[in-house]
Amino acid sequence: MSFRGRWVDGERTLGKQVRPMGWAARGSWLVAIATLAAGAPAQEGPVTEAMVPDGWVLGETLRFGADNLFEQINGAAPGYLRYSFQGLAVQAVRRSDDPKSELLVEVFGFANHLDAFGIYSTERAPGLEYLKLGAEGYYLPGACRFYRGTYYVKIATTRNDDATRAALGVLAPALARALGGETRAPKLLGVFPKTGLVAASERYEGSDLLAHDFLGAGFTADYDLGGEKPSKLFLALKPDAAEAREAYYRLLSFLRKRSQMGEGLRVAGGRARMTDQPFYGPSLVCWTGRVVCGVLATPNQEAAVALIEQLTANLPPAVPEH
Repeated sequence: MSFRGRWVDGERTLGKQVRPMGWAARGSWLVAIATLAAGAPAQEGPVTEAMVPDGWVLGETLRFGADNLFEQINGAAPGYLRYSFQGLAVQAVRRSDDPKSELLVEVFGFANHLDAFGIYSTERAPGLEYLKLGAEGYYLPGACRFYRGTYYVKIATTRNDDATRAALGVLAPALARALGGETRAPKLLGVFPKTGLVAASERYEGSDLLAHDFLGAGFTADYDLGGEKPSKLFLALKPDAAEAREAYYRLLSFLRKRSQMGEGLRVAGGRARMTDQPFYGPSLVCWTGRVVCGVLATPNQEAAVALIEQLTANLPPAVPEH
C-alpha cells in the first residue's frame, strides 16, 4: 500500500511506497513481510521460553502480513493498515494443567516509532492507570497493552483469576524488555501545550485526519478550556506552505457547506476563521506556514486563539525524528 505525503523518520515519502523493513535486523523472530505466509507457523517468536512463567507452556508462532491481517483481527485490519504496518506475530502461552487458560500475545510491527504509538493511541482511553511498560502501557481485566520502539503489543487472557493475572504480570514486562527500541513518547507530542491537556488524550492518525483525506496524517488532543465538553486541538504538518494552504482552503470549502462561517482572522502569523459546526459547535481553524490546525468545540474564540498560538510557538523549525 502507498503512504502518500507521510513523514517517516523525519522525511516525507513524496508518494513513494514505504518499504517493509528487514525484520532480521530486528531479531530472528521476524522475517520480511514479503515472506509472511497466511497463518504460517514458525519456530521462533517474540516470546521465548525464558519469558514463560513456571507452569505455563509456549505454543507455536503464527505470522500475518498486510494481505491476510484480516484473518487474525477481522474488521480492525484497515485501521492498522493506515500506518506503516510490517507484520504481526501471534503466540499462545497456555497453563500446563489447564490448556483452556491462555495468554494470547499479538506483536504488531511498524516501520517507525510514531506509527507504533499511533495505533496504540487509537486504542487507549483517558482515565486508565498508565504504567512505564515499554514506552507506555496499561492493564485491563484480562488484558495488557503497550508499545515500545516500532512495536505495539496486545495480550489477552481467557481467564481473569489470580494465577492468570500473575502470569500476565510476569510475561508482559519480560516481553517489553526484550523487544528493545525507544522507551519515550514520540518527540512531536512535546509540542502540545500542557495547560488544560486531558491526560492520555493525544492521538496520531496515520491518514485522513478528522476523516479528511486532504489533511493526511496528523495529531489530535483533548483540552479542558472551561466549556461543557472537552475541546479538541488538531494539527497537520505539511512539507511546505503551499500544501498547507491548499489543505486549509479545502477544509474551509467543506465547512462552508455545513457550517456558519465567521470573519477571517489573523492568528499565529497566519489565517484563521471561526465556524459554527453542527457536531462540534464553535470552532477555529487556522493555517500558518506549513501547519493546518484548529480547535473544535471551543467555549470561545479567545481560548482557541491562545491555544493555537501556544501550539505553533512550540513547533520546531524542522520535523523531528520519531
